[in-house]
Amino acid sequence: MRKIILRASAILLPFMVIIACEGIVRLFGSTPFFIPVLGQSDYQTVNPAYASRYFRGFIPQVAYNPFLKEKPDSVFRVVTLGGSTTAGYPYPFYVGFPERFVARFRSIHPERSVEVINLGMTALSSYVLRDMTADVVDMKPDAVLLYTGHNEYYGAYGAASQILHPTLIRVLFWFKKSVLFRKLERLITPPVESNRTMMAQSTTDVGIMKDGRVYHRGIQNFDQNLNAILEQFYDEGIPMYIGLLVSNIMTQPPLSDDSTANHHWTNGKQYWANGDTLAAKTSFLQAKEFDAIRFRAPEQINQVIAQRAYEHGAIIVNTEEGFPFTTRDSLFTDHLHPTALGYDRMAEAFLKEVADQSSDLGSSLTSTEPSPLDAAYARLLITRLRLGFPFTKGLSQQQEWQQFEEILQIHQQSHQSADSLAALAVTFEMPIYEALLQAHRINLANSDTIWALAHMRSLLYWQPFNQQLRYQAAELASQQSTRIAGEVMQLVTAREPTELYLNTLAAIRLQQGVLDISGILLRQIESTYAESPVMLYNMARYLVQTGDTVAAEGYFRRYQSARNSTAQ
Repeated sequence: MRKIILRASAILLPFMVIIACEGIVRLFGSTPFFIPVLGQSDYQTVNPAYASRYFRGFIPQVAYNPFLKEKPDSVFRVVTLGGSTTAGYPYPFYVGFPERFVARFRSIHPERSVEVINLGMTALSSYVLRDMTADVVDMKPDAVLLYTGHNEYYGAYGAASQILHPTLIRVLFWFKKSVLFRKLERLITPPVESNRTMMAQSTTDVGIMKDGRVYHRGIQNFDQNLNAILEQFYDEGIPMYIGLLVSNIMTQPPLSDDSTANHHWTNGKQYWANGDTLAAKTSFLQAKEFDAIRFRAPEQINQVIAQRAYEHGAIIVNTEEGFPFTTRDSLFTDHLHPTALGYDRMAEAFLKEVADQSSDLGSSLTSTEPSPLDAAYARLLITRLRLGFPFTKGLSQQQEWQQFEEILQIHQQSHQSADSLAALAVTFEMPIYEALLQAHRINLANSDTIWALAHMRSLLYWQPFNQQLRYQAAELASQQSTRIAGEVMQLVTAREPTELYLNTLAAIRLQQGVLDISGILLRQIESTYAESPVMLYNMARYLVQTGDTVAAEGYFRRYQSARNSTAQ
């Protein structure tokens, strides 16, 4: 018996030591998926450092979307999954389609409380999304929106750099849950800092030929991972919406030197010049398909999406409808990342499926145009991207950065405050929220209240719990009836649905002539603040415009009585 105990102890001792070491290391810090929001005990947010387990020397940014720890039934919670397009690149996160989706949703359903948690991050492949799925389930989402598939070759653990069997990759991810393992991993293979773009750093194989071994491995990986992701959400009864992938095929030539790809590209330009749109589209599409640098997903990825969505009851979102071939140049900033208008088109496509809303009312109540600083910020990031491989070839890391510094200097010396402030934000010399605040103040000093409000809208995303900021935003929005004013008040009332703020939003909608939405808002206010003088007055106005003059007269009398009572 004693020998058995000794042998068992000898076997278990290493494991006990490892467990003890893990416990000691965790005492000094770990990287959980969720972290509390400072000063807001009811809220948590996704840990921005969590993605470090998947990358070396680069940690992608994650959207700041605080959400309630305990989700009430009244809250409609949406989680979005994907890569840099889902993250909103090259813009800050609130210009991307997840936040545009929520802005549109709130505009047509002002009575509903909605949260979005955007988990889109640069270079996330389906392997990483699969590893995150269990954490998403813990969030108890009412809907999951997926837009993924472009990173299957060069993203984290993509097919171009894959040296492990898929099963071993999933085992590795299991080990990465250990703090001790990750610390040892970083000690053995420390991160290497680089000024190159993520695209340049991740392109480890520039010869992924169509129908080759690596090409098929990427599609197979995506198929297996997407199947597992959708299956888990299906088993949990979580509604799933997955978008078909779009990319720029009309104005983006092949990124590789593949002769077949470039032959199709040349043909496409000739067909286009001759007015043969259909033949041009076919040729441009083939140029993308044969492009050996595969930052744009092959069409087979969309076929996998359609098949797996059908098998698991996921709703296919036809994002391609919002990106017609002849207008794609205005909808993309580069090879696949949309412009602000393009992101809003994506949001519209998802909203049609999630909210069963075929009306374009959301677009008439929301503003697709980003603030000047956000637009300048995006232009600089795209400029930096295009200075690197594979857009510009043959430059050293130092040459790339020197050219970009010259461009930054031009922006810093610009007479346009948005350009100079964006240059500081891009280089991290100034936090972007501080740059937005300065841009807002400059706009006010110049009496440019529209852009001042646009910068205030961006600030509200960075500081959603700032009561003073909400008050200032509402005060400025109350002086306008623009789309941006309506969006700002939606953001304000989402955090603080007071009588004052709800009445301000209702008044803006009345001024915009949106009677259905105005009625919903006014009845919402009436249910809580039945004798609000402002609500009674606006309700009378609303009823007059809808033709119910008898009811309008009754509300106006109540308004006069309430006003007299207040005066006394």
